Amino acid sequence: MPGQEALPKRLFATAAALGRAGVRTLAGAVLATGAALLPRGGVRDGLRAVPATAVLLAACRPFKGSHIFWPRGVFTMPAFAAGSALTLWPGRPTPADGP
Repeated sequence: MPGQEALPKRLFATAAALGRAGVRTLAGAVLATGAALLPRGGVRDGLRAVPATAVLLAACRPFKGSHIFWPRGVFTMPAFAAGSALTLWPGRPTPADGP
């Protein structure tokens, strides 16, 4: 059947475009989360959200092309886990806050 050779190319082109849009949306969500965490607890505590945002944004770049492939993908997933865990840091009470 004519044109069947072009079908996989179109499929991969569509998948690549969706992947790019997904990673851009993920990066936007990371920035929005970081911005939402900034005002939490004043300036000192709000700035604790910066490392989490930085780690998550850094993980977005390799996620685009290699989130399942060795070696970059293997290191990208723990980076997302670490960045996500760091988002809890601004909410952690300090000894001055009391129980």
